[in-house]
Amino acid sequence: MGNKGDKTAYVCVHSRKENLSFPKKLPGKKKSVSVILATLNEEGNIRKLVSAIRSSLKGVSHEIIIVDDNSGDKTPEIMDRLASESVIALHRYGKKGIFSAITDGIKLSRGEFIVIMDADFSHSPECLKQFLKHKNDYDIISASRFVKGGGIKAPLSRVLAPYLFSMVAKVIMGIKVKDLTNGYHMIRKSCFDRIKFRHKSVWGEFDLEIFYRSAKMGFRILEIPYTYIYRTHGASKSQSLLKYGFIYFRRALQLRLGL
Repeated sequence: MGNKGDKTAYVCVHSRKENLSFPKKLPGKKKSVSVILATLNEEGNIRKLVSAIRSSLKGVSHEIIIVDDNSGDKTPEIMDRLASESVIALHRYGKKGIFSAITDGIKLSRGEFIVIMDADFSHSPECLKQFLKHKNDYDIISASRFVKGGGIKAPLSRVLAPYLFSMVAKVIMGIKVKDLTNGYHMIRKSCFDRIKFRHKSVWGEFDLEIFYRSAKMGFRILEIPYTYIYRTHGASKSQSLLKYGFIYFRRALQLRLGL
């Protein structure tokens, strides 16, 4: 079960023969990289994605932590079949929200670095190889659509909106990061643990707080070029662009004003 006062029920499957309570510390050796995947109805992607991540991290000690919010498709069953010493299946019942799913996964993680990425193949696992090249020199390596060499393959509205949101949020918060809404990063876990989040997030607005507080704390941040490919498998969970923009602008103002 969760912490006192938390009505969420958890089941953590560490292998096909072993169920662990959460937040019990996972057995096994430390890893170099922990990849956190928050899932909701990803039966068409999760098996292929795990395979692709493993391929990109071949030769690197790693683990993949899949955190599912009670999917209504076959995602939970597939997770359990994939479970091993390096693939952890964390099932959450009674709690929703991508950021809380990510933080629950990070609590279980054993990696020196954590990777946050989407579970729908809009974030290519191939980019992990580029992250690894810079991990010893930076605290946060982020895939950026808005640095030279990056881009977006999507309908025009899905290209212009994130660019506008990031540029306005960047000005409001007074930081240099160009892409604040992509959500694909490798972060040194010891640095992530030092970030004191003050705002609840139910969508991707937590990225703004990660970058804002990291910049203020002097963490070394690198953006590498990345081409984002709009979701092609399964149903998109994105909200309307108007609601998306409101949430991001509000969070940017909250951070800058210290609210």
